[in-house]
Amino acid sequence: MFRPLSLIVLLLTTPLAAQAGERLYKWVDENGKLQYSDKPPMQQTQKGVSELNKQGLTIRQTEGLLTPEQRIAREAELAKQREEAKTALDARRRDKALINSFTKTSEIDAIRDRNIEQLAAGIQSDQQRIEAINKRLAVYQRQVDKLTLAKRPISDDLKANIAERTGELAKINEHMQQQQQNIEQVRARAEADKKRLIELRGDSVQR
Repeated sequence: MFRPLSLIVLLLTTPLAAQAGERLYKWVDENGKLQYSDKPPMQQTQKGVSELNKQGLTIRQTEGLLTPEQRIAREAELAKQREEAKTALDARRRDKALINSFTKTSEIDAIRDRNIEQLAAGIQSDQQRIEAINKRLAVYQRQVDKLTLAKRPISDDLKANIAERTGELAKINEHMQQQQQNIEQVRARAEADKKRLIELRGDSVQR
């Protein structure tokens, strides 16, 4: 049960309350009146609750009731803080991995080159597949030309084969573009890692 106190009584009894280990609280009740008590209110207040020290100064402030807009803003801010904390943690982990994995920038270059070589091999394989499909499409096109010249209908199977090979070409070209983007990302990541390694270990790692 709350024991509201006037400000004068509060200030007079604060040292005794502090010695007794009691905390003192200040808040505005639902009627707009300022209340003091050695116990916090049972329900959350509109403007929050202040915890006072023995000099009557606020040492802690709890939030009051939030409007829906304030809750949305608070949730957005908390989400931003969590994301920033995660980003900072990821950066620390990345730094630790760099220090533990590399002693010089040339080691990063070697890994970069191996990764690019693998991606380039995939692109070369795609190019060979494209050449084979184009040859097959050329055969189909000659068949279409002959049928057209002879004024004969083009079979559904031939149409399906052309559509299938054309679709394959589109997918392979898309895959090649993605692999090329991956190569650029590997290069950019290697440069960023080398720069960060120099920042962490000093210029002596540039070899």
